Amino acid sequence: MKKLIAAALLIFFGANFLNAQTQDFGMWNTISVNKEFNKKVSAGIDQEIRWRDNLTTLNLIYTNVGVTYKFTNWFKLSIVYRFIDKNKEDFTWGVRHRIYSDASFKVKPGKFNLSYRARYQIEWRAAGYELIHGNVPESYLRNQFKIGYKLSDQIEPYVGTELRFQIRNPRVPYRNGFGRSRIFAGVNYEFNNKSVLGAYFLNQLEWNVVNPETLYILGIEYTFNI
Repeated sequence: MKKLIAAALLIFFGANFLNAQTQDFGMWNTISVNKEFNKKVSAGIDQEIRWRDNLTTLNLIYTNVGVTYKFTNWFKLSIVYRFIDKNKEDFTWGVRHRIYSDASFKVKPGKFNLSYRARYQIEWRAAGYELIHGNVPESYLRNQFKIGYKLSDQIEPYVGTELRFQIRNPRVPYRNGFGRSRIFAGVNYEFNNKSVLGAYFLNQLEWNVVNPETLYILGIEYTFNI
């Protein structure tokens, strides 16, 4: 059995090494402010900064503005607009717009916290990009699974994974389909009902592209509820 596990790990990491033409380490820093108007409706603003090239280059800055409607304790829907200012490969900056909708399901058996999120998103490129395909949106369906465990009233570690399915790519139409996965693990520390500090590590893999990239991301996030 040990030999079988070792062989499987060797094949897995060997395949990742062969597929990954480039590897990078980055950092994502997020501040979120949420407002609950009643038991059903809430709104939120997120501000995130991302670094790439082994933390030497500012990659992008984005701002989310969204609203959420909670149907039950285990199901809610959200719609969010994201403004993105991205550092392109030629080190000039370009503006992107994204709209996405989340359907989130969550159950809490005992100390566990099990969740699934289905996200449909469309994104289009604007200022700083060629307009041939810039205003033609590309669309994705993203599926995220997450398991948390309540160690105490304040500490909750978690693990999860996400698969992204590209529905439409106006620049490279034949690349539709599954093309990216993420696995992540982290921990949240809840100071009180109003503020939560979190840290996580994320590994992102690409496939079905000419030069697939493997990313290793350290994330720090702070959420404040008003």
